[in-house]
Amino acid sequence: MPPCHTRYGFRREEKLYADQVRVVIRPARGSSARVLRPLKAGLAVSGSTYMQDRINPFRKAGIALLIIGIIDIGVMAFCIVNKVSYSSSFNIFAVIAGIFLIRGGVKTARAVRWLSIFFVAAFIGFLVLSPFIIPFGLLLTTLKLNTLTMVSSFLSGLVFIAVLIWIHLQLSTPESLERLAQAGFKTGKPKSAYLAGGALVTVLITLLFGLMNGASAQKAKALAQEQLGPGFQYHVSSMSTSGNSGSADVTAYSDKEIYRVQVQW
Repeated sequence: MPPCHTRYGFRREEKLYADQVRVVIRPARGSSARVLRPLKAGLAVSGSTYMQDRINPFRKAGIALLIIGIIDIGVMAFCIVNKVSYSSSFNIFAVIAGIFLIRGGVKTARAVRWLSIFFVAAFIGFLVLSPFIIPFGLLLTTLKLNTLTMVSSFLSGLVFIAVLIWIHLQLSTPESLERLAQAGFKTGKPKSAYLAGGALVTVLITLLFGLMNGASAQKAKALAQEQLGPGFQYHVSSMSTSGNSGSADVTAYSDKEIYRVQVQW
């Protein structure tokens, strides 16, 4: 910054380096010299980080994705070793995207910015439309019997959405949009991502609703009822068919208990 005169007759200059920040005070004409005092090391780190973020506006999002991806891979490996069910959301894809963003990859930033909104729209759409494929009574009984699991899953979903929104915002700062524009990419809101996410969920829900309530699903429910009797309500959670034969996993539930039944025909 340009030098300025203070009321005490000294000129004050601030110099920003990649590894340090120092304040240099030089005597003006007719004034005595003063001792130079470097700023605290914390300011040096802060200044260096600020300069790096200005040069690469995708850096914060890249670091976040890299850390989340590494943690997700570690959790997935732990669950595999201990034979625990785990649905991974980020894993190796987040690590790769994070590395490219840290290196300033404009194409990667454009793709991640679009995909973040796509997954947010799809995830929220699935939560809204899930009662059409999962009976409300089954959800209530599951919540009653497995409260901790249900609450953990719900909170994990909220964290997943929050992380995606934060990443999108980091890749939509004025500096990030300027870099995207310089590379010739559009910088407006990714409306196609919203539409694609909503369309995907609508198609999947429609297919699942038809599959789980068709003739084969009714047959699977009837076979499950032969095993457990009429004291339960039945829901087909998964099914595969080939010609006139098939198999299905049927959930039998009441307001107090839930059973899983496998049937074949």
